[in-house]
Amino acid sequence: MGRTVRLALWVRRFRCGNPACERRTFTEPLPGLVAPYARRTSRLAAAQGRVAVTAGGEAGARLLDHLGMPASPDTLLRLIRRLPMPAVANPRALGVDDWALRKGQRYGTILVDLERRRVIDLLPDRTAGRVAAWLRRRRGIRVMTRDRSTEYARGMTAGAPRARQVADRWHLLVNVRQMAERWLASIHGRLRQLPAVATAGKVPTRRIGAFPRSRAETAVGGESRTRRLALYEEVRRRHAAGEALLAISRHMRLARGTVRYYAKAETFPERAAQRPKPSLLDPYLAWLETQPAASGGNARALWRDLRKRGFRGAYKQVSRWLQQRRQSPSKYDRYRMHRAAQPVTPPSTAAAPGLPSAKQLAWLMVKQRTTLDPEAAAILARITQDPQVAETAGLIRRFVRLFTATARRAPRRVLAAFTHWLRDAAAAGVSAIVTFAAGLRQDSPAVRAALATPWSNGQSEGQITKVKMLKRQMYGRANFDLLRRRVLLAT
Repeated sequence: MGRTVRLALWVRRFRCGNPACERRTFTEPLPGLVAPYARRTSRLAAAQGRVAVTAGGEAGARLLDHLGMPASPDTLLRLIRRLPMPAVANPRALGVDDWALRKGQRYGTILVDLERRRVIDLLPDRTAGRVAAWLRRRRGIRVMTRDRSTEYARGMTAGAPRARQVADRWHLLVNVRQMAERWLASIHGRLRQLPAVATAGKVPTRRIGAFPRSRAETAVGGESRTRRLALYEEVRRRHAAGEALLAISRHMRLARGTVRYYAKAETFPERAAQRPKPSLLDPYLAWLETQPAASGGNARALWRDLRKRGFRGAYKQVSRWLQQRRQSPSKYDRYRMHRAAQPVTPPSTAAAPGLPSAKQLAWLMVKQRTTLDPEAAAILARITQDPQVAETAGLIRRFVRLFTATARRAPRRVLAAFTHWLRDAAAAGVSAIVTFAAGLRQDSPAVRAALATPWSNGQSEGQITKVKMLKRQMYGRANFDLLRRRVLLAT
């Protein structure tokens, strides 16, 4: 009412031209003037509040300045808090997922109505008690989707025991890839000893390794490997002595993931071979191999011929490629008397190329064979020479087919196939796949519901993206109450 009274005072003083009118109007405001301005002010505040919900405080203030409705950022935040919260009906299908208030440190819970495609509420944490207390106040929930979190599973069971829990299919596929990645990382040293396999298709010609590194770079790489080897041996010694992984992590000041990685690795995990980045020289490698000048060592002549063929790279690229193939110093090099010959193994008798990282190998294992290019198929064929890898790769591909072809197959047949998969995985000789199958059997009702029903947590993931956008729009400085209001009002 304060702003309306001041506006009415200004109008009365402007009309009568006498300062005494201000005192008379302050003590006796005119209803005929106050009511219209009150309505206009409330409509203005409502419009400013909707702009604040959409754009935030700082951005909303800049926008309202251009629209002729100026307001400070603090005023806009106060207007957001005054707006009435929307009425929400109890959902029948509820999506539950976590989102990061501060990544790696603090997380909240988002609750989404899967049928109406809107956010119902945000919770400040992701504990089972908080979720159960929220569910007890709601009636009529029949289906709840979630990830593989045991905390959410306990909260759903306690708060809505009659509702059907559905595990998200995307999270199940992510879990099986992560399991494969951790296991492949532990045996990566053994897989690097396997010989290469000839490819059935045509593999594009490309450089096998990067250009030679300088002496300083080589020295730095050697020192880094020495430090990592010392840490690996210390972690293995402590783990063999019975020390817990968390205690090792705290004592050595290493990340828990690094400690777990070193403790599970059978041999010292060398750095994965880095595939050279695409080069302007790659389309001309096959032609360079056939040129007599390639064996003579005349890089300048090769570069001129390449320029005629459309090569737009520098002479340095051709010179560095040729330097790897020289058996003796080039006669065209003015400093050849000071350079030592560095014999290079011919490509036909070269050792097996390095393997990609465990993460890349896991991606190859979850993909279907028909979608792999010849090079990826050769890498997969190389690692499947190991009997354990071949058995695990077959089980992983069967699992992926179960959860990617649900809509095209009969539910009973899919559930029967999943039962057979659990039995085969439990009988496998690989501890990683056995542990993964045991976790699926423990969460069997939710996993089987994912195979038999079309529900998923995809809508929750999309709403989390919107929450992230609103949070970043406020520069990450909004408290939970303000962020919750903005999310609920914006959706």
